[in-house]
Amino acid sequence: MMSWLYYLLEANLYLLLFYGFYRLFLHQETFYGLNRYYLIFSSILAFVLPFFQLGFLKAPLIAEIIIEPTEEINQVKFTGNLPLENYQTSIFTADHFIIAIYSLVTIAFLFKMLFGLSKIIRMLKLPSTPLENGVKLIDLKDSKIAFSFFNLLFIDPALPEKNTILKHELVHIKQKHSLDVLLFEIIQIINWFNPISYLVKKDIKLIHEYLADEETTKYDVEKYHYAMFLIQNSTGIQNLTLTNQIFSSSILKKRISMLNQKKSARWARLKLLMVLPITAGILCLSTMAFTKDYGFVELGSPLSKQSTIRDTIKKADKKRFPAPLAIEPRPAFKQKKLPKKVDQVKFPPPIVTSDSQTSFYPTHEYSGKTNMATRVEKRYIIINGQPIDDNSTFYGVRNTKSVKYLSQLAAIKKYGKEKGKNGAVEITGDNIQYAPKISPPPPISADDKKLNKVILLPPPPPIKNKDANNIVYNLDVDLDRSKGDKLITPESEKGKKSISIYSDRGEKVYISPDYKDDWNGKLNAFSKKTLIPGNYSYEVVIPQSKGEKNKVIRGYISIK
Repeated sequence: MMSWLYYLLEANLYLLLFYGFYRLFLHQETFYGLNRYYLIFSSILAFVLPFFQLGFLKAPLIAEIIIEPTEEINQVKFTGNLPLENYQTSIFTADHFIIAIYSLVTIAFLFKMLFGLSKIIRMLKLPSTPLENGVKLIDLKDSKIAFSFFNLLFIDPALPEKNTILKHELVHIKQKHSLDVLLFEIIQIINWFNPISYLVKKDIKLIHEYLADEETTKYDVEKYHYAMFLIQNSTGIQNLTLTNQIFSSSILKKRISMLNQKKSARWARLKLLMVLPITAGILCLSTMAFTKDYGFVELGSPLSKQSTIRDTIKKADKKRFPAPLAIEPRPAFKQKKLPKKVDQVKFPPPIVTSDSQTSFYPTHEYSGKTNMATRVEKRYIIINGQPIDDNSTFYGVRNTKSVKYLSQLAAIKKYGKEKGKNGAVEITGDNIQYAPKISPPPPISADDKKLNKVILLPPPPPIKNKDANNIVYNLDVDLDRSKGDKLITPESEKGKKSISIYSDRGEKVYISPDYKDDWNGKLNAFSKKTLIPGNYSYEVVIPQSKGEKNKVIRGYISIK
């Protein structure tokens, strides 16, 4: 829900920019039809552009993931349930309060619109007369008002110059102005906190009147007499906001002024071309200034992220590097919506790690009551063609030859919907060794509870082989900002430890060459914006004694 609010804030910023351009350059021009379409399409565009990003403005994912060349690294995955995960977050947070207020006001405005529609529906019971092209004329006796709504024309039969009124309202019906009014009414309901939404709706209704006035006085009706007719019958009654009312006094002065306005020159229409660089600037702003998870269309990216990462690894160094953290597949905790016919889906090739990864360790968590490991790793695990019967009793393997990660769709295609619904891991090797049961983490102390900080578990004992001095440990943690959690890493005895934190798209959001265990998951150090809740990844480098390789800790952070 918070992502929806962030999206609304970004979209309303773009709505402000488009409407500002209209007020500066277009609202005094007399090409009312173009102005009408500009307000419609620019308003819709403001809510579409946040989903688009310019791919060539984004740095390759691997650009800053590899900090320095290292020799071959064996990856050992080890995760455990942190004690703080058992604590329940309070529902009375600032985020929940904002969401509740927004929802309540939105529902109130929605009911207001439905009430206006119900008043119009009740009027359908009044006496009516069919006109041409499916228009229905409904008599409103003693009301002194006239308005239209779609193909319904409501009028007081006692009003003078009835033919002029009918001609005016038929323009609204023919040009389908009621669709515009409903569209901007919905925009106002969703964006009630933005005063620009009210101004845009007011201006679109004003343009409707300009268009109707222009058509009415084009041939038979003289402009002066038409203006006097409007003045003599003007009224302040505006009970129906979903309709166009001919005698609305609030906009009468502007209508008469534009009725006698000199027609705009044809070259003035070229001003509309200025919206193109504004749109391009908004796309750049959407790409570079906002960290978000609702963008789904990337424009101008010549290569896929996967191929960019592979090419960068090849050029970086002839030595082997570990698989980049930004693209390492995660357990499929959230099941995606699948297509009805899986056979028609084209599957990407699985992510394969060859001899650079000689181990695989699944994700486990521990129950505080039973002190036993419970199942977390939901992917279907197959070792040399034989599936693992129970993931909760599988603690990893070493001496693997290859590890293949299959996506959700690819796993369903190969193993069926029930087994492959969370993805799959295929492991092969001639001399695979199974890891023993991993002991649960120590209980959290009373002092740690008072500090309310996230504490990383100590790494498991290193594997006794030639690469034992450089083990990559994968540790996953939850970080609750409302509780003041901070990311705490193991102590470094030989020197400063460094940290890099990335978004789920691989963009670096925080870096510290001398990390002091003080990052609280709030600040994006590069854009100076508050990070949105979601999944992030980190890499900690801990220096070792001279002649030994640095130790690396990697994992995922779930920020709440």
